[in-house]
Amino acid sequence: MEVTNNTGAVVLIPAYKPDERLVTLVGELRAENLDVLLVDDGGQEAYAEIFERCRALGAEVAVHAVNQGKGRALKTGINACLLRWPELTGIVTADADGQHTLRDILRLIRAMEEHPRTLVLGSREFTGDVPFKSRWGNRITRFVYALASGVHVGDTQTGLRALPRCALEDMIRIDGERYEYEMNVLLKLRDMKIGVFEVPIETIYIDDNAGSHFNPVRDAFRIYMVIFKYLFSSVTSFAVDYLLYWLCLGVFRFAPLISYALARLVSSQVNYHLNKHTVFSGRGGKHSMVKYYALAVVQGLIGAGLVQALPTVLPLSAAIVKIPVDIVLFGISYVIQRDYVFNK
Repeated sequence: MEVTNNTGAVVLIPAYKPDERLVTLVGELRAENLDVLLVDDGGQEAYAEIFERCRALGAEVAVHAVNQGKGRALKTGINACLLRWPELTGIVTADADGQHTLRDILRLIRAMEEHPRTLVLGSREFTGDVPFKSRWGNRITRFVYALASGVHVGDTQTGLRALPRCALEDMIRIDGERYEYEMNVLLKLRDMKIGVFEVPIETIYIDDNAGSHFNPVRDAFRIYMVIFKYLFSSVTSFAVDYLLYWLCLGVFRFAPLISYALARLVSSQVNYHLNKHTVFSGRGGKHSMVKYYALAVVQGLIGAGLVQALPTVLPLSAAIVKIPVDIVLFGISYVIQRDYVFNK
């Protein structure tokens, strides 16, 4: 395939078993003189005619012999775009099922030109007749994503995105083969050192979103597993901390203050290494341990003081009162670690 120079955006569309709507969209994009690359994600002979018609309109097509999932199709497409148009300024990804209009794609291209080091999201407003699973699925994912990352976006599951040129190589390396890949990209924004900007787009669902290949059980599970790895470290450390605290307090009969300090000393080491290497991908630099233990000392003093004082004013034992104390301190500590201790 001959390489040509192009200083504009390329529209990338992963497609699995597409219909006439893909041909219509490609025709509209080509009429605007936009370069288009499709990824045939294993539709095989039954859908070859659709892709041939798109080729006739001027679209490039990369082909998977078997279905490999949306995440793999996007990475295949990004790689092919970089090879085909090495001077491109960015890539706009769109879905093949008619949910994204030409008008909104053009709006994202303009936004990407104005924000060249930013991931631009086409955010649906979820008003009107929106399928139940789409409305509530997005609300729940949006909440958990904000908790995990500290970044608030209106639509975490949108397939209409403008990917900046500066981050394309990094995006090819991000894990994920199916729908979880798009969530992984959002979770890696800090690592890629890019921001996020949202453009409101039209919310379109055709036949109650029947054209989507998103499996609400299988693929939602993959997405939430990606998010909840951010919480795994703290849950594990909490279990270690509470078990040691209970042993010191109930078996060895240490005072609550000493029990709290010993439990926190051990669990903090577990938490630090899990957070640094599992949750925050090794980031934070050489001073992360100093910052972590400065936080741990302050948190430990506050926690120990509360565990010592609250049983004198509340009808609760020291072992029980530790649970709400640590839940509150966990939330505060997580935000500080995410935004300061392990932030590049």
